[in-house]
Amino acid sequence: MQEVPGKRRRFRAVVLIAVLVVAALVVYAAVTYPKTVVSFPVSFIIGADVENREFEMSPFHGRVQVEVIVSSGTALWWNATIKRQDETIWNDHRSQGDQMTYKSGWMELSSGHYNFTFATAGLGSLQADVKVTTKGGFW
Repeated sequence: MQEVPGKRRRFRAVVLIAVLVVAALVVYAAVTYPKTVVSFPVSFIIGADVENREFEMSPFHGRVQVEVIVSSGTALWWNATIKRQDETIWNDHRSQGDQMTYKSGWMELSSGHYNFTFATAGLGSLQADVKVTTKGGFW
């Protein structure tokens, strides 16, 4: 039985195209995978505290989520804000009593430079972790 040369060439082309498609999907998934861009602990005994952090939205990431995990304590309130230059893009605040996990919804942001501010005020102690995560369209 003799093999047809054109058939072998077509098979190689199909395999090459499949490998390139899989490689492109893997690269796209890698650059759009969720990434923590801001992460810090919050700890105070009495009073107020303000933390400012800057982060960059890459062109492949279009969504952002804010997460506040309070492990113990109380605060009269906490406030989280995302700004671009002097424009407030997103803002939320809560009264806090004891343990809580807060997650914002995924918000659409264009690529660029942003400022994140987390402020607290209280009469008791507060222990928390704050995290800002970005992700791309694949996830």
